[in-house]
Amino acid sequence: MIRDGRALIDGVSLTLNPGEVLVILGANGAGKSTLLRCLSGELRPDAGEIRLNGVPLAAWSSGDCARRRAILPQQSPLNFPFTALEVAAMGRIPHGGPGPGDTRIAAAALAAAEAEHLAERRYTTLSGGERQRVHLARILAQLWSPLPNDEPRYLLLDEPTASLDLAHQHATLALARRWTDRNIGVLVVLHDLNLAAQYGDRIALMKQGRLLALDRPRAVLEPPLIEQAFGLPVSVIPHPEMGCPLVIPRQIAA
Repeated sequence: MIRDGRALIDGVSLTLNPGEVLVILGANGAGKSTLLRCLSGELRPDAGEIRLNGVPLAAWSSGDCARRRAILPQQSPLNFPFTALEVAAMGRIPHGGPGPGDTRIAAAALAAAEAEHLAERRYTTLSGGERQRVHLARILAQLWSPLPNDEPRYLLLDEPTASLDLAHQHATLALARRWTDRNIGVLVVLHDLNLAAQYGDRIALMKQGRLLALDRPRAVLEPPLIEQAFGLPVSVIPHPEMGCPLVIPRQIAA
């Protein structure tokens, strides 16, 4: 994909499998969010094809697509004084809601996102982190109902931890991991390499619109690859409790 003479995405090929968390890593401007916008259908690539469950993305109706794939963008502008429960219930629109059953699902989704206590609060009064958790509940409500024959579904999350405190960062990614048990594939754009190491099944490392590596965390989070992608020297050691890679930035000479 080329814009203004610059390749935003170039030759990227990957598959998001149901039952896995695939983390997209890279420096600012690496093409992470552009890739997600292509996968969501917001942008159409100049070449190649995006498929959803084997069918070209453009062939799906908007409703059928929304029942199979939900997207949490970096920002979700909303300036109406809806309650948090009403915002979460918007996720049920592709299923014909919101009705009484949809309201119960929206409440359960708020509880899953640790935002149950916000249900009757006006969305416009919430902090940035609280709003993010309400929108997380909205997309959980969107995919709450299994499809016939347990057809795979997908969550696409663009920097979902950016406005969250430490506890809710881990809670959000732990929740995403639990949802893979529902035959859901989760693609998440992150900046924190250690969160990626702890929660990702695979990591796609990007630089200037290209894939540098796509593999298990131990294979991708190696000092030479990290320095190539981020321009920062690091040390990588085994996590003392979990055994996954632990990335430690090294001091840059003055």
